[in-house]
Amino acid sequence: MKTKYVVVQLRIKSYHPVYLNQYVSLIEQKLRENGIFNSSQIFLPKKIERFTVLRSPHVDKKARDQFERVTCNRLISFTLVQNSTQDHLFLSRLLSTFAQKALGVDLRVKYLTKYN
Repeated sequence: MKTKYVVVQLRIKSYHPVYLNQYVSLIEQKLRENGIFNSSQIFLPKKIERFTVLRSPHVDKKARDQFERVTCNRLISFTLVQNSTQDHLFLSRLLSTFAQKALGVDLRVKYLTKYN
């Protein structure tokens, strides 16, 4: 008989790396409290966007301001054995607590079903 597993991937984005680190440590702490010890954290590359804006559009083209926005990304994945609706309730409750504590952080959740 095949066992059904659910791989949950949490993709976390933030413009500020301190908020990202705090949020990731909070997620890992909550996962450990709920008995999930097989979570893995993957550092994704930073995305750097640079903008140049003319300071004076009429006369002086050399007067420009340059801005930079850095987006930090992380991916946390963990597996759950899918055998009851209790897992669904646990996961929805866990993700709702994550979403409530998100300050300056974007959280995306992806579910992958696998059979073993």
